[in-house]
Amino acid sequence: MSALHAQGIIDQLRAQHGDNPPSLGEEISLARRNLATRWRRPRPVAPNSLHVLVGPAGSGKTTCLCKWLTQTALVEGRLARVWRLDGATANMAESLSVYCDILGVASERNWEAGLPALTEDIGFIDVPGVDWRNPIAVKELAGQLKQFGQPHVHLVLNGAYESTILLAQIRAFSELPIEDLVISHLDEVSKWGKIWNLVLGTNYTIRHFSTGQNIPGDFCDASAEALLDRQLPCKMGHLVHAEENR
Repeated sequence: MSALHAQGIIDQLRAQHGDNPPSLGEEISLARRNLATRWRRPRPVAPNSLHVLVGPAGSGKTTCLCKWLTQTALVEGRLARVWRLDGATANMAESLSVYCDILGVASERNWEAGLPALTEDIGFIDVPGVDWRNPIAVKELAGQLKQFGQPHVHLVLNGAYESTILLAQIRAFSELPIEDLVISHLDEVSKWGKIWNLVLGTNYTIRHFSTGQNIPGDFCDASAEALLDRQLPCKMGHLVHAEENR
């Protein structure tokens, strides 16, 4: 967590208990409650909704789509459809089409303009990653998204990157109609506290956490508790681990 956001939490804790801090355990409990109140939940997934996963090249968005698709089709038993579309560059994610065949999910390689409303429970669109440092590439992606009507757009970010890079990537994609964030590659980093910079420093909610490259793999709803349990565990025996993950 950045010094600015950490100081804001400290100031609120001091306002609650004064200059004489309580025990360490009580202070951690207060910090957990304070941070939990700042967590914003994403909107529920609407029925017959269309979802586009976008992000920088190498962010893991196609892997996240496959994991989300697995939960939707196998765990929830919902009918899904997938579009693997080209962008300014070709979409080379052949594994996505293969995985759709394994799941028995309909997949398309072309988007037909003027399609009727989605008849399946949920639809996913995979487009190639773009160079977030190239404003023209981001603008081209924004133009491509318009042809899909009003889909739910999710920005996938590599959680192993430093906060400064993640925030710069969010700013680069800010002209897109981003609804929320999906944080991937969390198995590659032990310090999850920096994710609070995305919660406190942007207007976006976080929908999913993803760890590992295996499909189906770990893919869960993002929550304040998931972060706090790694950063500020309740049990006193875990305090050393909490210090290591700040």
